[in-house]
Amino acid sequence: MLRRHRRRLGTGQDKLAGEAGIHRTHLSLLERGKQVPSLAVIHKLATALGVSMATMMAEVESEEPAGEEPPPVKPGRPRKEDKGSGAKPSNGK
Repeated sequence: MLRRHRRRLGTGQDKLAGEAGIHRTHLSLLERGKQVPSLAVIHKLATALGVSMATMMAEVESEEPAGEEPPPVKPGRPRKEDKGSGAKPSNGK
């Protein structure tokens, strides 16, 4: 639901997180359902998205399908390149 609203606005995670005053990784975890937001965070996100908390809560509680997903937003920055396997060299023992 958060991702759908963010994409509908055509904004990235960095921008929405900044407007809401939360960390981008926290927003990512919320969008993926890995964390549950506090009421304070719901309020911040609703304000940044331009919707009411009641609207957000109703969408979460609704059993109706979410509808058509808006197109994805282009990523704001490239992924970090792999700097090697990270494995420690063995000493032959």
